[in-house]
Amino acid sequence: MSFYLERKIIDNFPINKRIYVFCLIFAVFYAFTASSQTTRQDYLDYIERYKPVALQFEQEYGVPASITLAQGILESYAGRSRMAQEANNHFGIKAYHWQGEVYGKSDSLSNSVGYRKYGAPEDSFLDHAKFLKGPRYSILYELEVTDYRSWAQGLRDCGYAEDVNYPTKLINIIEQYELYALNGGKRLDGAKPTQQVEAEEETPSSSRWHHRKRRDRNRSQSDVQQESTQEQQTTYTPMRQGRVASSADND
Repeated sequence: MSFYLERKIIDNFPINKRIYVFCLIFAVFYAFTASSQTTRQDYLDYIERYKPVALQFEQEYGVPASITLAQGILESYAGRSRMAQEANNHFGIKAYHWQGEVYGKSDSLSNSVGYRKYGAPEDSFLDHAKFLKGPRYSILYELEVTDYRSWAQGLRDCGYAEDVNYPTKLINIIEQYELYALNGGKRLDGAKPTQQVEAEEETPSSSRWHHRKRRDRNRSQSDVQQESTQEQQTTYTPMRQGRVASSADND
């Protein structure tokens, strides 16, 4: 409805109803503004609370703190999702190969396994760090922890998420809240990865991911493993079609 029509309707109201309508419009506008401010504050509070945990696991497991926090914010809506509040699961990791308590399991095909339930949010952060140490993600550790753009793209390339916009969402969060500065890094410009995985190849890391994925699809797994051993590198497991890596395919 246009402003002109709204104004015409209001002009036909008695004065007391006009006041009521104006107050209602103001209340809706104020609520929307307050909600936006609350969301930003929730993000800042989330970062402040879990920053020490993310930095600790960066030191112990090599996962960039900026990536950990960005994923936590995105996956759990800054700790406000139902799963985060009821199961302390901040990363949406499913209960494959899991001996602990399970959350949200149902008879539906999409959620027949359920999600891992933790005793505390910090346990979810620890499990996330260990999860990313699986062979599927081994290629990521050839990157610097400050190269958040390549890490964001690499997570999607390795199969963590099917959403083609997943890297962009992580990068936007990292840059908006300056998470790159947590470990002494700086903001990176451009969409291309900034680090070369192997100096002798002088090939951008994202191009190397796609090259290896195309190569591996045309060769047997034994050949890939043999070549990887010769190169003294860990084996990279290509993403399976239709799978999301957060369903746990590391074992």
